Amino acid sequence: MKKGVIAGWLSVLAVGIVEAREADTSRIWTLQACMRYAVEHSPQAVRQQLASANLRVSYREAILQHLPSLGSEVGLSAGFGRNVDPATNTYTTVNTLSNSYGLSAGIAVFDGLQLLNNTRAAKIAKLRGEEQQQQVEDAILQETMQAYYDFAYTLGAGELAREQVEASRENLRQGRQMMALGLKGAADVAQLEATLASDEYNLTRAENDRRSGELNLKRVMNYPPEARLRIDTAGRYAVPQMETAAVDEIVGVAAALLPEVRMSGMEVRLARLDLSTAKARLFPTVSASASIGTSYYKNLNGEAAAFSDQFRDNLSKSVAAHLSVPLFSGWSRQTQIVRTRNLLRSAEQTHLETQRRIAVEVEQAVLELNGAYSERQSAEKSVHARQLAYRVAQRKYSEGLLSALDLQTVSNQLLEARAALLRAELTWQAKRKLVDYYKGIPLLADGQPD
Repeated sequence: MKKGVIAGWLSVLAVGIVEAREADTSRIWTLQACMRYAVEHSPQAVRQQLASANLRVSYREAILQHLPSLGSEVGLSAGFGRNVDPATNTYTTVNTLSNSYGLSAGIAVFDGLQLLNNTRAAKIAKLRGEEQQQQVEDAILQETMQAYYDFAYTLGAGELAREQVEASRENLRQGRQMMALGLKGAADVAQLEATLASDEYNLTRAENDRRSGELNLKRVMNYPPEARLRIDTAGRYAVPQMETAAVDEIVGVAAALLPEVRMSGMEVRLARLDLSTAKARLFPTVSASASIGTSYYKNLNGEAAAFSDQFRDNLSKSVAAHLSVPLFSGWSRQTQIVRTRNLLRSAEQTHLETQRRIAVEVEQAVLELNGAYSERQSAEKSVHARQLAYRVAQRKYSEGLLSALDLQTVSNQLLEARAALLRAELTWQAKRKLVDYYKGIPLLADGQPD
């Protein structure tokens, strides 16, 4: 390939913005900056963050369920008229005042490991929430990346359309001069005028595509529609090359790191814990409790023992153990076991399906990357050939050896080849980043400059 062709196209990609001719000191957004902004301002990402926070709270709650329960109570009552005298346990008609104090504690000694399974399930659910958060963010990043490259293409296509209009104006100017000298006829000039009108229409359409691409990127980023958004299209991989890593190796990395695969694996673990919990309900449960309490009583019409004496003398203590044995519950426990076992098998099948689908997606992504590389190489050669053909056509036209219609045909072919190269370059970059993502390289890497 010729260095001049590459340098020319790098300049087109670097400019890439139709408004570049205007003085503008606003920020130029890189791909990394756009993706970071999209994640930070996405309502979907915020909702998932809140859901993940709830799962973390549930996990802490499950851990605390292992601790003994502790309760206290304080009571105060006043009696008027006929009441039971706590001192004599007989009915009296005097006014009384009494209060009580109690402290109790209980703990599950054995529950068939239900509490332990619930804690494990809460931990897996918390980890699954984190993976789901990553999955949501990755989806936002991929959508933003695609919108960014689509917008970059419309910018480059608009610049090409503008260059085509300038070239057509120059050809028309030369054509009118040649007609004045008698070297060209009115039909040739009319054809050049028609070509300029067609190119101006294409420029208008390219401007509309640019606005649509910008609005789509703003939508994906949740960026203010009225604000200006200028992107940097100069960023690219230094040296395009074919993908050389083995597909099986990339599939293995993707299966171990992709949130979607990890989440389906966690669903299997949750289903197994649910089955274990359902079986645990068939076992007896043992719990223990203890309590301590005291009370104070006073006859409002007479004297009463000191509060400290009554507090000590009325002190009562108790310790209890409870055994609960499930005998028959309408076959509900056995039915629940059957349901959870079926859910486990379903989760296992979903996990296998996810692994197979990811393997196909990875292989397809590698094929598309290598295809994009080949298309890019071919497009560069095509641009070089079309540029030579266009220069030859211009020389023949100026010498009167080529018609205006033939010149337009060659010019359109050059424009199509340059647009194809632009599309191939951006497609290759997008596919390259996707394959890197399957290799475990984050789409939004920390430390990369904005």
